[in-house]
Amino acid sequence: MPSRMKTFDIPHKGLRNLLGQLNYLAGNTDFSRPDQVERLHQTGHDLFHLLTEHAKGEDEFLLTALEQRCPGASQHNSEDHLVIEKQQAELEKMLNELAAQAENGPVADTLATRFYTELNRFHSAYLLHMLEEEDATQNLLWEYFSDEELMGITQQIVAHIPPGTMMLWFKYSIPALNHAERLNWLRGVKAGAPEPVFNQIIESLKPVLSVSEFIRLEQELSGL
Repeated sequence: MPSRMKTFDIPHKGLRNLLGQLNYLAGNTDFSRPDQVERLHQTGHDLFHLLTEHAKGEDEFLLTALEQRCPGASQHNSEDHLVIEKQQAELEKMLNELAAQAENGPVADTLATRFYTELNRFHSAYLLHMLEEEDATQNLLWEYFSDEELMGITQQIVAHIPPGTMMLWFKYSIPALNHAERLNWLRGVKAGAPEPVFNQIIESLKPVLSVSEFIRLEQELSGL
């Protein structure tokens, strides 16, 4: 029996990758090094931005469609998103303060410990949230929608993603996918994107893939 379309796979793999990166940086950043502080700050900004965009796409398109087919089915997800939004705002506030206080050694150390602890608390809870969506919510989507309908909803979400945000999704999701998943996604992008835009996407993947992974992907996308 053919496998069904898995709605959450690509964004969730990217978010797991990004959460792991931020968690790692939060634990080992040397706050006397401005370059390391900037890397932590930027990675956190990327995470919070993609979390916001991901929830927005789900709420406006996916959960709205599910609610129309099965009233009440999306309530738990929507409530989770409100809690996550509040926790996320607190983390972002902490990270901004930490970046601003990085040169103040004792204060930075205290803030860094607090941020690391709260980030891990959030990380654990968000992993459970994604698992629930991949299990309970996905089964509801399969029950009430065909794969063609789910693809249509996904295309609506993608159409509303700003170009800069889309580049972030490529940056963090592509390395988290296996080769077949990368190839399938990028072939779809290649079919619909202008050649200069697609070339820009491919170039942006060089820093996040190994040399062998990048060459293989480039060759197969070129039909070599």
